[in-house]
Amino acid sequence: MKMIQEFLLIVKAEFKRDLLFMYRYPLEILSFLFFMYLILMAILLGLSELMPSGQGLSGKDSPIDRETMILGYCLMQFVLATQMGWSGQIQNESQTGTLEQLSISGHSLAGVLLARGISQQPRQILSFFLLLGAYFLSIPDTGIEPGRAPLVILVLSITAFGVYGVAYLFAGLTLIFKRVGFFFQIINFAFLGLFWQDRSGMAEGSWSAFLYDAFPLTRGMTLLRQAVIPEHSRLGLEALLGFAAICIAFTFVGYWTFRWMEKKARMQALLSQY
Repeated sequence: MKMIQEFLLIVKAEFKRDLLFMYRYPLEILSFLFFMYLILMAILLGLSELMPSGQGLSGKDSPIDRETMILGYCLMQFVLATQMGWSGQIQNESQTGTLEQLSISGHSLAGVLLARGISQQPRQILSFFLLLGAYFLSIPDTGIEPGRAPLVILVLSITAFGVYGVAYLFAGLTLIFKRVGFFFQIINFAFLGLFWQDRSGMAEGSWSAFLYDAFPLTRGMTLLRQAVIPEHSRLGLEALLGFAAICIAFTFVGYWTFRWMEKKARMQALLSQY
């Protein structure tokens, strides 16, 4: 019980820290979202110019699967922002010297990162909806249904724990290799390629289909499409519970992997280098 109370206090402290960050640097957050918005709009506009009569951005019969591209891109932004809240801040703290102080505090570094991820989750979900709303207003006749927002919040909240497992791995690599920002951006854009992958084209029972369904980020993309687009099959409770089990399992695997990497970094005296 005491451990839970202490963890909740860390979550509260990290939440206040995140609120201060948003209050002091609002332009940083908004400009990041605007930059992400422009990237996909440029891609869609470029594809539209290649289509007859500009069909790429308008009409339900558009040859471009705009809904999948938009949802996959917004999910990639969600993953990128969540992951940078862990490994990116570890890199900054390593440079400023506060990482060593954090690592010798009474709380485990892995626990502090988990509390940081949970406290930042409302901001990441809000950013997801701001970006998705911008595309919904910019592109006509999309199949996205705004009224399903509560179900989307539930799917994103569960997906976040799958992201935490990946973020633990990224954070552990940051402890050892320090500057890995561009490498992680490459990995995140590789996730975008997975999100845009056509799951229906995979043979049922194949390894590719199994891996796509077992990996929390791609599984989250599948459920996200079912939650947002009315034409897709209805999202049931059984699917959500199974998905939650997968994401929590990934969090535990990522947690213990990070603890192993942290131990290795301590043995090599890497936590005090800045």
